[in-house]
Amino acid sequence: MEATYADLSPATEEASQQFIGQWRRLVSTTNWEKGRILCEWRSALVAAGAPATEYSDEAWAQRIGGVSSQHVGRLRRTFARFGESASDYAGLFWSHFQAALEWDDAEMWLEGAVQSGWSISQMRGARSEALGEASADAETIVDETPFDDDAPTDGRAAVEEIPRTIAASEEVIAERDVDDESDHDDGAGEADSGWSEMSAGGSDAAEASVPTRPFAALPELPIDLAEALESFKLAILRHKLAGWSEVSQEAVLDSLAALRQLALAPSEA
Repeated sequence: MEATYADLSPATEEASQQFIGQWRRLVSTTNWEKGRILCEWRSALVAAGAPATEYSDEAWAQRIGGVSSQHVGRLRRTFARFGESASDYAGLFWSHFQAALEWDDAEMWLEGAVQSGWSISQMRGARSEALGEASADAETIVDETPFDDDAPTDGRAAVEEIPRTIAASEEVIAERDVDDESDHDDGAGEADSGWSEMSAGGSDAAEASVPTRPFAALPELPIDLAEALESFKLAILRHKLAGWSEVSQEAVLDSLAALRQLALAPSEA
């Protein structure tokens, strides 16, 4: 019987890491190149006056074959937004950028992933935590390994992106297949998507469980304070995700309290 991933010995796993890393980097590079080709192809057809239907994602998928229009769109849009700046974020996979594609603040979290060594699920979890989003709105979790769903398949139906709920902080990381290549997903664990109605006696508990957005109501800050706040926020999230192994939560709270006292202290004449 063929050995499964879970059956591999530590020695086999260690010996495989170099080649797994090479494969992932190759797929990531290939996805960027595919995105570049798609953008240049569309630009050429637009310049030639072709109708929009002839340079749509569906048109390319039908012309090439073996690739879904959804994946064509992922490749094209990710390159269009991040193609010129991707080299500024050393060590990130293409899938980091694809995960951040719809974020207005993507650059900040990509930089956080570089500085903190976040996986894709950790990056998404950190952002959700910072925004107070333990939301019931389904978002798409992408694989830690850059997926390449236009490779030959074995006849299985194509599996599109798996809608999953962004987990609240402290949730476990779960593995989930996400694309045509049956790559694994290290996305954050799935949170309960519904809020149960509480009895009258439990209304306080229900209110306490509703996630808040502590930074949403903050006024606009001068650039020096805004940058310091973002850096401190990312640092706190990094240490929280690490289980406070390098610094205690109490020490961080004491530091925040000291900053508050500094702001409240009377100015010297």
